[in-house]
Amino acid sequence: MEQPHLLSKLRTALNYLYDSQQSHQNRHEAHQFLLTYKQSNVRRLVVSRLQSRKDRTDDGENNEISFNQAEDLTGSIFLSCLGLLYSSCSQNNSNSHERIFTAQALNHRCRSIKLTEILDIEAEDGVECGTARLVLALEEVKHAKNTQPNNTADLNEKTKSILTAWLERYVPMLVNRSGGGSACTGAELLAVVLERHSSVLLDSPYLVDESRGEEQIKGTLMMFSLAVAMYVAAFRDFEEQQQHQNQQDEARSPWANAVLAELGSALSVTMLRLRYRPTTDKQATPSPDPSCPPLIDALVHAINVVKDSAAAYLTNQQAGNEMPSLLQDAHHYAIHRSIAACLTSLPETVLLPPGQDYVHRIPSVDRGSLRAASMELRCNETGMEKAMTVLIQSTGNVYDDSSAARLLGMCEAWARYVAVPIHVIDESVGKVAVQFMHISKGTPAMIQQQKVQSLAFQYLVSIFEAALPTLSVSDILTAALGVGATGLQNGKKKQGNKSKKRNEKRLDRAKAVEDESSQSQAEEELLARKNAACAAAAAAFGISTSHTGDDWGLRLASSCPTTTSHAICSTVAAAATSVLPHLLWLERNDGPSQQWRNELFSVIIAAIQRMCKSQDRDTRALAYEALMILHSALNSVTAVSCRVEQIAIDSICECALSLSASCAYPLNYFDNLYENNDEDLEIERNDVRDVCRSVCSLDSGNYGSDESKSPSIMILNRIVSACHSAVTGTDPAVLPSEAVVHALSSLAKPLNKLGNKCLEQPDEEGCTILFKALDSFGFVFQILNSLIERLPHSKTLPLSRLVLIGFASLAPLLSSVANMALRSTTETERHLIEIFEKTLYAGIQQAILATAQIPELVAESTLELTRYDIKGAMRGPGGEDHVGCIALIRMSSESDVLRSSVFKVCGESILQDLTNLHHALKRIEVERGVGVDYGKGVTPLSRRLLIRVVSRLGMQQGGGTVLHTLLEEPLREIVAQKSTPTTVEKLFRLCEAALDLSFFSPPLLSHLFRNRASDLDSLFQTVIMGYSGLSFTSEADSTTQQWGRLRCGVICLLRACQSMTDYSSGVFTALIKAECEAAAAQCGQGPESGSNLFIEDIVGEEKIHTGAYVILIGECLKHLSSSKHMTVEDQVESCRRCVQVLKHCAPDVASVLLHVSPEATVHVDPRVTLAEAWFSTMKTLASVCRHSEQIISSLAAENVQTLFGESLSLAMLFIFMKDIGGKKRPAPDVQRGMSSDGPQTLAISDFIAEAMLLGPSILAGSISALSAHIQLNCGNEVPAEVLGAAAISASILRAISGATPPWVVEDTPVLFKSMYVALGSNPDLFIQTLGVSTKLETMTAVGGLRAGEKLSGRYLDASDSHINSFLSKASETVAKNDWKKMKVVLKSATGGKKKESGFNLKPHYCNWECERV
Repeated sequence: MEQPHLLSKLRTALNYLYDSQQSHQNRHEAHQFLLTYKQSNVRRLVVSRLQSRKDRTDDGENNEISFNQAEDLTGSIFLSCLGLLYSSCSQNNSNSHERIFTAQALNHRCRSIKLTEILDIEAEDGVECGTARLVLALEEVKHAKNTQPNNTADLNEKTKSILTAWLERYVPMLVNRSGGGSACTGAELLAVVLERHSSVLLDSPYLVDESRGEEQIKGTLMMFSLAVAMYVAAFRDFEEQQQHQNQQDEARSPWANAVLAELGSALSVTMLRLRYRPTTDKQATPSPDPSCPPLIDALVHAINVVKDSAAAYLTNQQAGNEMPSLLQDAHHYAIHRSIAACLTSLPETVLLPPGQDYVHRIPSVDRGSLRAASMELRCNETGMEKAMTVLIQSTGNVYDDSSAARLLGMCEAWARYVAVPIHVIDESVGKVAVQFMHISKGTPAMIQQQKVQSLAFQYLVSIFEAALPTLSVSDILTAALGVGATGLQNGKKKQGNKSKKRNEKRLDRAKAVEDESSQSQAEEELLARKNAACAAAAAAFGISTSHTGDDWGLRLASSCPTTTSHAICSTVAAAATSVLPHLLWLERNDGPSQQWRNELFSVIIAAIQRMCKSQDRDTRALAYEALMILHSALNSVTAVSCRVEQIAIDSICECALSLSASCAYPLNYFDNLYENNDEDLEIERNDVRDVCRSVCSLDSGNYGSDESKSPSIMILNRIVSACHSAVTGTDPAVLPSEAVVHALSSLAKPLNKLGNKCLEQPDEEGCTILFKALDSFGFVFQILNSLIERLPHSKTLPLSRLVLIGFASLAPLLSSVANMALRSTTETERHLIEIFEKTLYAGIQQAILATAQIPELVAESTLELTRYDIKGAMRGPGGEDHVGCIALIRMSSESDVLRSSVFKVCGESILQDLTNLHHALKRIEVERGVGVDYGKGVTPLSRRLLIRVVSRLGMQQGGGTVLHTLLEEPLREIVAQKSTPTTVEKLFRLCEAALDLSFFSPPLLSHLFRNRASDLDSLFQTVIMGYSGLSFTSEADSTTQQWGRLRCGVICLLRACQSMTDYSSGVFTALIKAECEAAAAQCGQGPESGSNLFIEDIVGEEKIHTGAYVILIGECLKHLSSSKHMTVEDQVESCRRCVQVLKHCAPDVASVLLHVSPEATVHVDPRVTLAEAWFSTMKTLASVCRHSEQIISSLAAENVQTLFGESLSLAMLFIFMKDIGGKKRPAPDVQRGMSSDGPQTLAISDFIAEAMLLGPSILAGSISALSAHIQLNCGNEVPAEVLGAAAISASILRAISGATPPWVVEDTPVLFKSMYVALGSNPDLFIQTLGVSTKLETMTAVGGLRAGEKLSGRYLDASDSHINSFLSKASETVAKNDWKKMKVVLKSATGGKKKESGFNLKPHYCNWECERV
């Protein structure tokens, strides 16, 4: 036999790729060849060249046609794959990679390209003599039919003769070469099949149709070829199984499942293409081909054709004798495996999964055909029920382990896509699956049964997941109508808004062409899915069968320790997630209660309870989602009205308490506080907190009524009561249970909601719940306060940490109760207020004691290495501050009334107590030494939180003396360092003093800047002098390191002031100028220069970026414009000072930003973040001016318009610095100036959009400023505002032509809409401006612009027709007010999408925080 041309190359490439002994180069070349091989499409190449010839003919050019194809790929892809697969399955070799690759390649081609392109057997004769010859012949007939409509009969005969000749030439070739050049069972069997069924090809009525005829012929040949391939693969698998049984020591490669799945998918999509052809109306649903039976029947028919032919072939090989029993077994096995593989692959190939957002492998088939197939497979007569019947019949209605596995595997595949009919559940779950659910683990004889058990559980899980409560009718419609996957992935992952809108539009179009029944059918399917889930659960638990009792199915499996496994628990959890909500719905809406529903509900919820009490962490975790979803369904009504609801409430409470108890810290866990936390345990504790919080959630606002409380309130009451009883029942000499406090502290959010509700509307039961919660916390605080000095940290730390976290989280509740005391109250409310005051006092005392007694870190923190730090960390999970300080800061910042309550219960001495605590912690900090934050005391930041607490409390209660004393300490330190030489110690002390000052309240700092500015001089002078220490090395000494910290401290202090005094405006100006001077000096040394300042550790990401002072001005402007505590006059005056700073610094900033030095490579480029800071601040100023008439009018005297014009000019000059190349020259590899790839470009875009909205005067100012740098040739006289807008437009066009990253085009709709508004929303003037922008030229070379070059870039340096087309499309966009379409217009005008530009993705703005330096 001959072999296909590409077979030897294919086999060699696969051997190179999978042979570990081959060199990397050989394997790389083999990989590249196989990629090209799989993607090769000779037919499409020929059609493309023909179309090119037509186009050239129309233009009157040379119409010669040539086909250039790599010599390596001359031949048929399909035939070489088929030949290698047949020969590999016919030989006793271990090359499973050949079988798998060829099956995957065949499936890939069947799914990706047309029928006429898949079977490319004519390519064996070469491109010109084979493929092109056929295409040209058929194209000639098609052209003749279009031009000679009266000559149809003759042309039909000509078509038939062409296709008949093709059959006569290539069918023998298919048989002769599919064996791979040797005797091959597959090729011989294919010959028998084609010989017995040649009439299907020769007598086809479609032979007279040049398009459908070729598809029908090739599709039929593919059907037979793939069916034979499945048979020989399954046959070989049977033979290897027999050999493996005799050679137990040899491992067998499990290749058959993968190969049969791929071939089944390929055969399924082939049948789909044969049965449904696209219609001319893309929205219409095509009718099935009458000559092709339904998909399942067609697949089974194809396998049965091979079955009969194989029987005859095998009998003939026995010389007429009866086949041996082993051969008969192999034959039956191959048929059954092939049918099972086809039926299993069919739904995955044809159907879409509803309600899932992952990428599903949709075949490249017309959506209308997918829709038609989806409707067919959703009918019981032609869908899942039919598939199960066929599969059972193929086994002779006998269930052994293998046939049961294939049945369950097939059913599982269907259950993911369609509603499982109840009859199928009765048969597959009730009779088959339940028999395997209590197989014990570890028995060798049970290995096969364990595999079946695994399939049974997967099947049940698929049924349950197909009925998740998150699934909607829209999801079903989307999948059923072939629109695409949408919604949620297992109810978790959200879909993007853009993707949602696209899917909604596609769904609306699909629904428009269907009748109104599609909506009702989707609703019925959704209900059927949920009913099927209940039926499957009932069958699995033995509820709806005669075998009721505890020894049936999942009921035994989920309760017996010897059989309980992760698979069983996963199945139970999936059942609870989908079945319990639907059973609740049925009980509420489906008439009288039914016994089976109550029993099923009770059985599943009991299984969930057992899982929550399990000793295994993973088993407990499986119950989380089920509990939260059950609560959500339960809480959808305002009151409990049926028995199962009460069962659900009882069970949820029990589960929540069990989970809390199960994740308690083990005994002696904290004996060694230096060890890292057990991360798995901490993750579980966080998850359990989420569960407890969710099952008590009041986010929906469902509190019930006075007569009957909502389920959430009932659950909250039960859990709080249980915790209250456990805590208050504790011996006062013993610490309460940490697990109980853990459960209670997790309820802070619902308790806060309930507190707010009780404040707005008195509620006796709600107040009782709050009373118990606060009483519990108070009791724990009292015990801790009495024992904290007597017990070791290993005992007090975990409980104190936990209860203080809860206390801090309850700040909103405490504020609500404090407000409640200000109005008339009931007796219950008065009791609540009493316990509130006791708890508040005890809690603050505990916060102070814990901060004083328990170190924040027993040893050095490991947060940089682990997620949950050491065990001896008095911080929240993953946090960075002492929980005692966090609790105090929450009590002082929640509300004025809560601060008043603090003074009421603690007295005014609380300020002195907190100050004394701060002094003690400061002494400890000094004793520890520089850089040591562990061992005793707290970190400097936690200590500073106490300053903020004292400052906030003192500002409200008049604690002037205490505050003055506290403020004097850092001021004395600064003054003391005034005349000392600059050393590491001096810089450190100044930094600590500056950071301490930054934690005082803004009014106090503002007063300090106005009245004691001289005390701060040395602080700012030291920072300014530090810039003069710039050297061009790459190392920073310890002095420079401390100067970097001091710079951060000064920035924190200036930020905390929140106002702009005369003194601070001078400080800002000096600091900005000093930084700009240093940056300019650094840039002057070139991009490869070193630096001791502009590195990550000093003026960079590790500390805070260049430009931070400018950013602070923007923050100050934003605060001033929104402040409600300042008079308008003060606001205006502060804004005026901010503008003065910006004006004074603008020339210095511009000189740095326009520096021609290329992007820095060794040091951190200071221009990048300085540009972001400048343009972000200018955007803020523009926004403030735009929204405040008083501010803009007062700033007019400061000539703020000039500042905006200069900044717009600066933005344009930055863009014009970039050389984007011309028509005949590429852009240079190294560009002038800083990089445009970063947030600075984002800031420029945002600033331009905001500034233009200030009106025509700003546009005119921009061109005035730009003219000082660029001499423009603008043709006729143009108004200044139009010329300014045109220059901005030209800079934007240049930006998206390559001067800036491609993502900038996303901002163009906003930019041009702002320009349109600035031009008075005049469409004609706007289009005129665009026209001017395409003609602007520079008369002199500037930056990246050459003399005579157009500002807008090379893509707009085009013909008048191109420009007119651009302006016409832009005009249409403006007329429709569709600014999003402007992005498409601009892309088209400026060279399209810039792929492989080398730029990064769209960035985020920089982080400008440095509090934790």
